[in-house]
Amino acid sequence: MTRRLLAGVVGLALLALGGFAGWHLRKPAADARAYAVMRGIAVQVSLDEAPPEYVFWGGDSQVELQPGGQRPCGLDFVNGGFSGATAAAYLDHLTGLTFHHRPMVAALTIGTNDILLKNAPRSAEAASRFEANAEAIVKRLQAVSPRVVVTALPPVGRAVGRLIDAGAVADYTQRLRTLCGRLGCAFADPFASLRDGETGYAKPGALRDGLHLAAYRPAMAALEPVLCGP
Repeated sequence: MTRRLLAGVVGLALLALGGFAGWHLRKPAADARAYAVMRGIAVQVSLDEAPPEYVFWGGDSQVELQPGGQRPCGLDFVNGGFSGATAAAYLDHLTGLTFHHRPMVAALTIGTNDILLKNAPRSAEAASRFEANAEAIVKRLQAVSPRVVVTALPPVGRAVGRLIDAGAVADYTQRLRTLCGRLGCAFADPFASLRDGETGYAKPGALRDGLHLAAYRPAMAALEPVLCGP
């Protein structure tokens, strides 16, 4: 096998290992930016064409992969998810969106891309940065919607334990819960049934690739009572 062919095989293997759809764990920054621009256009089109009453759910790929056509609380659903987004990146994406009609409720799922091991997520600096960005996102959503719901981080698979700090799932979830207690947003855990105790890991079969849910509609169904609450 030539060196060039060997390099190609190794490159493909690394891409397969790190290329979980929508999470960009190893994807070049330029590709991620280009994708975010196109995704932003798609989300803005959905917002432009949304009726006066609708539900907006923003966040990372756990949101973007939610199937269309769902009607939480009997309302249209506008999917504001950006695959690969950290809290900092999502704040930028959200700031670039225009809400012509105020959503009846706005939800947020964010944090998994912030707890990559390479980011040292449980360091004081990283955790503080995450909280500051999450707070700014919540305040932005509160400015456009009378009700804001923030979710827990979903669990992760053991297969990605060398890339993601599973122990930070509970840590960052608690930070979001505390943030909502301070800012007045509602908090929900639509992923509770998927968790393997307090480990930060998911039960076997709960995820399709170590990161993304095996089924998305049940998460929406679990979130709906809080979305539609008083």
